[in-house]
Amino acid sequence: LRLAQQGAVVVLAARRIELLDTLAEEIAAAGLVRPVVIRANLAEPGAAQALVRSALQALGGVIDVVINNAGDGMVGAMSVVGDGPSARGVFEVNFWAPLAITSAVVPTMTAAGSGTIVNVTSTMQAVPLPLLGYYASSKAALAQATRSLRLELSETPIRIVEVAPGATNTKSRDLGIDEMPWKKTPPRMLPPVSPHSLAAHIVAALQRGDTRLVYPASSRVLLEVPA
Repeated sequence: LRLAQQGAVVVLAARRIELLDTLAEEIAAAGLVRPVVIRANLAEPGAAQALVRSALQALGGVIDVVINNAGDGMVGAMSVVGDGPSARGVFEVNFWAPLAITSAVVPTMTAAGSGTIVNVTSTMQAVPLPLLGYYASSKAALAQATRSLRLELSETPIRIVEVAPGATNTKSRDLGIDEMPWKKTPPRMLPPVSPHSLAAHIVAALQRGDTRLVYPASSRVLLEVPA
């Protein structure tokens, strides 16, 4: 919605297309260009490349900005789950899919002479928590890959941006908290920020030309002084 308000033609992609259609109608009802909606299950190998092909076709062969914000998580002991299908699925969505999308859009962005790729990681990359190791380690891997990509593409017209959100008030966050086997009650935490507030800060960071955003600012402590 924030990008559409800035005049962008948006492509929305996710597994649950009915939610995308609802959002697309909301944007269109506000008098903005209705986004292109594409169903994509990024847990499936090859889905990321197919998504980029569909997006390029819908946008006339040019993609200015990619935001890799698809995310998957699970609550489970790494010593028990090992490299099972659910664990591999987390890495497929959180790590391999962003890299596949990046690889697919770099040629067209290079040819166009500009482009921005945003990888949404998490401050969890620096917080070792029991039973949340797969999500945290996948985001840590993506954060490191983002830094490497920035160096690899430093001589190109492509900007690589990391967005590291702290606690954000989403349904997936609530589900993860509810599934944790707390001894009594969940520990006290700083209140989460709203997704709308995070989106506004991401758009502002893009407009400023930033290459990294940690929001809220208090979450920087977790990254600069890791546990």
